Amino acid sequence: MRANRRQVTYYSLRAVATTAFILAAFVMPRGGAAGAVALGAGLVAVLSGIGANAGGPGEQAGARRQMDTYNAVRPPQGDWPPFDPAHDVEGEVVRREDKLTPP
Repeated sequence: MRANRRQVTYYSLRAVATTAFILAAFVMPRGGAAGAVALGAGLVAVLSGIGANAGGPGEQAGARRQMDTYNAVRPPQGDWPPFDPAHDVEGEVVRREDKLTPP
């Protein structure tokens, strides 16, 4: 199976982040620099996971399912309200024979 660019980028970033974390933990002298490198490596690892998954097939499938559910529960679209707006007087629907005349 051939890896696509998304997978190559994801695994490359994770490998670099893992290497940087291991170097910061075991090779670099203790201190602020090692802590900053370890923290940066952790951020790269987390953000690469978010970036690699954004827009992927799994996320798109979940979005389709969410939209199907949303469309099933939302009110009908189009002409709304379903009555003639001329019959809507201050929020109350009036019948044609009950025409209100202004004072």
